[in-house]
Amino acid sequence: MSTKTLTDPFHPMTHDFLQDPYPTLASMRANDPLMWSSVGQNFYVTKYATAKAILADLDFEKNLNKWKQSNPMINMIPKLNEAMKSRATWMLNQDPPDHTRMRAIVNKAFTPSRVNDLKPHIEQIANELLDKMNSSEPVDLVSEFAFQIPVIVIAELLGVPASDRHKFRDWSNALVKAGGVLMGMSSGKDSMAQKIQSNMDAIKAQENLLDYFKPIVEERHNNPKNDLISALVEASDNGSKLTKDEVLGNLVLLLVAGHETTVNLIGNAIHSLLLNPDQLNLLKNDFGLLTHTVNEVLRYQSPVQVVRRSSSEDLILSNKEIKKGSMMVILLGSANRDEEVYENADKFDIMRDSSKHLSFGQGIHHCLGSSLAIAEGELALKVLFTRFPDLKLATTQLEYKDPFALRGLKELPIKLK
Repeated sequence: MSTKTLTDPFHPMTHDFLQDPYPTLASMRANDPLMWSSVGQNFYVTKYATAKAILADLDFEKNLNKWKQSNPMINMIPKLNEAMKSRATWMLNQDPPDHTRMRAIVNKAFTPSRVNDLKPHIEQIANELLDKMNSSEPVDLVSEFAFQIPVIVIAELLGVPASDRHKFRDWSNALVKAGGVLMGMSSGKDSMAQKIQSNMDAIKAQENLLDYFKPIVEERHNNPKNDLISALVEASDNGSKLTKDEVLGNLVLLLVAGHETTVNLIGNAIHSLLLNPDQLNLLKNDFGLLTHTVNEVLRYQSPVQVVRRSSSEDLILSNKEIKKGSMMVILLGSANRDEEVYENADKFDIMRDSSKHLSFGQGIHHCLGSSLAIAEGELALKVLFTRFPDLKLATTQLEYKDPFALRGLKELPIKLK
C-alpha cells in the first residue's frame, strides 16, 4: 500500500467529484483504505472486505444520537432537534431490539411471494406510463418513468392515493437534500445559509408528511384495510409492538426510502446501458440477463453510496486502532468497485456475477425492499427496451444530483424514436 497523503474529498465536495467520484475513491482504496478525516471526525471505509465486515457486525451500531451530537447544525436550528427525534423512530436508524421488533412487522409487505404477485401490476404501470408519452419529443425518463413506477407501487402498498405522488416527490427531495447536508456530504458550493435553509425545508417537509399521514392512520384505526398502514396501526393497537410515533415515523421512512433509491436504480440502469451499446445489445437479445443487468447497475453505479456505523467498543481494524464511538462512513460505491473483488471493476459488464454487491447492505440492516427494487428495475428495463428498442440519449450533458449519498441523475432526456 502506498503512503500518499490524501485529502478528504467531502470537505469541501467539488462538482467534479460529485459527477465522477470513482478515480478519487480508487486512490483512497490504494493509498489509505481506512482513512481518518480530521475534518469530518470519521473514518472512511473504501475496501469491500472491510465494508462487508462492518455491515455484518453488530458491534457497529447505527447510533443516531452519536451522529447528532457531532453535527453543528443541531445547535444552529432549534427545530432540527425535534425533527431528529422523529427520525430516530425510523427502523433504518434503530439498533436491536427495537430494529428487530419493527422490521418483523414491516417485512410482511415485502416477502418474495408478495413481490412476485406484484410483477404483472408493475409491468402494467410501466406500459401505461409509456403509453402517455409523446414519442416525437424528448422525454425526461427520470421524472416521467423512473420516478413514477416506484412511487406508484409504494403508495399502493401503503394504501395512500398514488395521485398525491407530486407531493411525495417534493417532500422526499427536501428530506434527501438535507440528509446530505447533515452527513457533511453536500455540495461545497453551498453557503452555510443555504445549508441551514435546506434543513428548514426538510423540517417543513417532514411536518407535512406527518400531517398527511395522521388522519389516514386515524381512519385505518377505525376502518382497517388490506394495506401496510393498516398493518402498522394494528401492531400499535394490539399491545405495545409499535407506538403511534413509531407508526408515523416509519410511514415517512417507507414512503421516502420506498421509491427514492429505486428511481436512481432505474435511471442509472438506462443511462449505463445507453453509454455501453454492446451491453445493451446483449440485453435486448436476451432478457434472461435482466437480473444480471440490475445487479451490475447496483454495483457499477450504486444508488446508495454511503451508510454509517458507530463502533460500540475499542477494536483493531485493518491494523488501525478504532476507539469506542468512532464514526465509520462506509463508501459502498467504492467497495463495489474494489479491484480485489471485481476484475476490471470500472467496466460495465452485465455478463459478470455482481450479486455480492453491497448496495443493499448486509446483516440485519439488509434492505428489506431489495426484492421489490430489483423487480421494478427489471420490469422497467424490459418494458422500455421492448417498446422502444432504438431509444437514444437526447443530450450527453447529464449531471448527477446532490447529495452524494444517493447517486442518481437530475434528468435523463431521451429520444424514444
